[in-house]
Amino acid sequence: METTEILDTNYNLVDYFFMGGSGPMTILTLFLIGVLIAAWKAPNWVRDIGFSSLVASIFWVTITLVQMSSALMVAPDVSAPVVWGGILCSLLPIVYGVFIYLVSVLISTFQKPRI
Repeated sequence: METTEILDTNYNLVDYFFMGGSGPMTILTLFLIGVLIAAWKAPNWVRDIGFSSLVASIFWVTITLVQMSSALMVAPDVSAPVVWGGILCSLLPIVYGVFIYLVSVLISTFQKPRI
């Protein structure tokens, strides 16, 4: 009789940060800091910096998916949970990039002069 192991899916934000890769997530965090500083110093740049974070996150996801595809071509007998775990980890930077972009859109919307 086989036993099924239940995976722990209770992650905190630090776990997601390192699951997404410390390099891309650190760069995206620098974009977030740039958005917050630009909101104070250069309000016209807020949306542009947020859009740059979105483009950078899409770039990182593309790189990781290409690397994962080339690894699967070499070793095609990888189990499905491992592949889906890799896809989860590769999609985390795009979720963070979309969050930063939404923050930048909200900041730029609320900073527009009212009539």
